[in-house]
Amino acid sequence: MTLVAEPKSPTTSSPTHAVGQTSLRWHTFTSCEATMAMSEWQDLARRLQSAGLTDHPDWVSCWLKHYGKLVPHHFLAAFSGEELRGITLLTSGTGQRNGPFTVDTVHLGTAGEPTGHSVVVEYNRPLVEPGFEQEFAAGVWSHLNCDLRWEQLRLDGIHAEDLHVWQNLLPEADIRRRESCYFDFNAARESGKDLLSCLGSSTRSNIRRRLKKYGELETRWAETGTEAAEYFEELIELHQARWQSVGQPGAFASKVFLDFQRDAVIRLVESRRGVVFRVRHEGETVGCLFLLNDRNRLLDYLSGFADFQAKPSIGLVSHYLCMEAALARGFDDYDFLVGEKQHKQNLSNNATEICWLTWTRPSWKSRCIDGLRSAKRLIDRIRGKQPDSPN
Repeated sequence: MTLVAEPKSPTTSSPTHAVGQTSLRWHTFTSCEATMAMSEWQDLARRLQSAGLTDHPDWVSCWLKHYGKLVPHHFLAAFSGEELRGITLLTSGTGQRNGPFTVDTVHLGTAGEPTGHSVVVEYNRPLVEPGFEQEFAAGVWSHLNCDLRWEQLRLDGIHAEDLHVWQNLLPEADIRRRESCYFDFNAARESGKDLLSCLGSSTRSNIRRRLKKYGELETRWAETGTEAAEYFEELIELHQARWQSVGQPGAFASKVFLDFQRDAVIRLVESRRGVVFRVRHEGETVGCLFLLNDRNRLLDYLSGFADFQAKPSIGLVSHYLCMEAALARGFDDYDFLVGEKQHKQNLSNNATEICWLTWTRPSWKSRCIDGLRSAKRLIDRIRGKQPDSPN
């Protein structure tokens, strides 16, 4: 039986399918059946008690509320008997490109948004009962492979530890790996040292110097959704001012992104899956952080800081103060996610990898794109070998 990604008649009840050779029984939920799918998702999360952030119904339902009409999607669920073993969101990318060419993509999880509007998911994963990961991934791949409409499969922001099940299925896929620096709080606890003593000597000196210069800094960890919403508005203001001062629109220039984040910050703080931390100096807010809680691992997601000329190293100081508070509250790690900013190296004691997997379906179009890229690389090499033209 051919299994397409979204039935042509979305009002028709979704059938149950046997996908590939797995022992699981598979069921698709259309976008019109999102309420039913999310009810199943909620039940599974409640039973497993192991959902992280991006595979938790709080995150997924918030994304669907704001992006559901913008990004085509459906759900795939796997059962053994009457017991749900795993569920995932599958999306059809909107406005995706492969270099200068448009491409029809399919994505796992809350991804596939238009450029400039994405939530930029990291630590992305489906919700699957332990022990069923490989079988679930095989079923998802079999399900997707029946749909001939997409050209490229993209798994966005997958942690390296979760990637092996997909590499087994797609050994020829392209994988882009990015370092994600983090601070391991448990290593600090085991060492018996305080946080500052675990950092490099130059970083310690800089933090001590800045703290002495600033004097009294007021810090607040938002305990309620109302507090979080208040602090988050200050984060938005600081973030936008910083980026607009260098001629960039800032992340919150996207209305759909802004609306999603305003909603998410309240939901996640109230469910203890998000943290908003504020730093004030001399009566004004100088730093705000919004972190996601993924299985007791804090993810540095969004931030806003005062102008660095007026408040030197305020980003470094704000993160350090938040890390101290997080250490005291019993978190395992403080993850800075991908990016090249210097404070991520300075405040870390370990690193992991976040990966983006791309598998391109063989076609005349993909072969043409590969041919053009090979030709461009050859031309670039030839040009690079040419001597400089005489004056």
